[in-house]
Amino acid sequence: MVRKRKYPFVGVLLALIVATALLPGGSVAAQMSEDDPLSGFAPALLPDYVSDMDAHADAPRYTIDITLALDHEGATISGEQQVIYTNRSPHALDRIVFRLYPNLVSYGGAMVVARVLVDGAPAAPDLDETGTVLSVPLASPLAPGERVTLALNYEIRVRAGVARLYKQFSYLDNVLALPNAYPVLSVYEAGDGWWVVADHTQGDAVYSESAFFEVTLRAPEDLIVVASGTEVSVRTGEDGLLVHEYVAPLMRDFAIMAAPHYVTQTGTVDGVAITLYYDPARPDAEAIAAGGLRAAQAAVGLFNSLFGAYPFAELDIVQTPTSAGGIEYPGLIVIGDDAWDENADRFIFVLVHEIAHQWWYSLVGNDQTLDPWMDEALAQFATALFIGALEGGPSYSAAINSYEAQYARYLQLAEGLDQPIGLPVSDYTGTAYFSIVYQKGPLFFDALAETYGGAAVLDALQDYFAAYRYDIAEPVDMLLSFEQSLDADLHAIFEEWVGDFPVG
Repeated sequence: MVRKRKYPFVGVLLALIVATALLPGGSVAAQMSEDDPLSGFAPALLPDYVSDMDAHADAPRYTIDITLALDHEGATISGEQQVIYTNRSPHALDRIVFRLYPNLVSYGGAMVVARVLVDGAPAAPDLDETGTVLSVPLASPLAPGERVTLALNYEIRVRAGVARLYKQFSYLDNVLALPNAYPVLSVYEAGDGWWVVADHTQGDAVYSESAFFEVTLRAPEDLIVVASGTEVSVRTGEDGLLVHEYVAPLMRDFAIMAAPHYVTQTGTVDGVAITLYYDPARPDAEAIAAGGLRAAQAAVGLFNSLFGAYPFAELDIVQTPTSAGGIEYPGLIVIGDDAWDENADRFIFVLVHEIAHQWWYSLVGNDQTLDPWMDEALAQFATALFIGALEGGPSYSAAINSYEAQYARYLQLAEGLDQPIGLPVSDYTGTAYFSIVYQKGPLFFDALAETYGGAAVLDALQDYFAAYRYDIAEPVDMLLSFEQSLDADLHAIFEEWVGDFPVG
């Protein structure tokens, strides 16, 4: 996610993007096999990364059936969901916890789970006072390595015209934004138990494990639907609704966007199909989208080479009314109308930042409420690297100097309160979250590059990405990974910038 700021130093970016060489794309045919239950997910992965599923075959597996209905007052999502959950922790579990994100005040929806079954037997779940933490008790403890199948029926109501934090979960201007529109498995942390943070006043709300998703969505035929993963079929159902079927392997969560007016532009890079969905009625829509497509191709190609390969077959970029500038989801990013309309520099910066989140948040996960710097500061640093790669070293320096100047301006105007970059979102007030995490945060990685060399830090990021791809990393994991890669004791510099956190 990126908040609104001006970045005047990328004035010649689009012209340079036009000249970027791009590689041809590819596609994968669906292959279903009773002997290989994961084979049906293959269309959503590039051929070289289909085998990644085998190493994570015990990740949660969702099968979701959704019907979407619209009326003049809003939208209703009726869903049935089955989840196969394997206990990968070292502890026996007496319950499984789901998060009902639409019930967050910041989302502004209304979600009700009507029935829960555990291995086919009715269960009596507990719902906390926030309405967002659903605990499902198990008849007997689930031992490490054992699995359980849970089934849930639910309904979500989204009121038209209601705009809460970032407009991220909404039905505005005929655009449906539906992230996390299903009961999302929480994360069980050894030593801490199930993650149940429900305070969401800013930043990102979701903390989840990579999982397999099979999603069937029934929606009105006039809606252009975009979702995480890959659409493997679409047909007209007996009720006249279009039936969309998606597979999304090893994705951290699942998002749906839809509108009747979307048109598209599509290209490829390194085999990845990139599609922009946008409103053709907005000023200069076609030209802006064309520039965005070139930038997206350049960003994916660059980050593939700098960090490690994006393994999914496609990446979708969707225009929505969000007020956050942009928001990241696995295999899908949204960019707000204001960023599309404002100017090319602003649009490209937001787009590249959100694309960087496909590496830092989506593929390498972290607790976005406790350690937001691990993905946001890295996405900002990656954006500076992108600018430098296309415009040269002085432009990278200008990007870093811009971050530093905005951070310094914050210190002058906001009581001069400096804070480490590694605090929870809730510890930052006012403009501190953006100024510390987004502006001071990338300076930490630049400081590492100044000390140990830019090439060495990029090697360290590649090692870190390879070690935690599809998994969850904590600050100590980054510290130890970087120490091994750089062959240096980094405790002092991490403590100086990130703050104090448990080690070992």
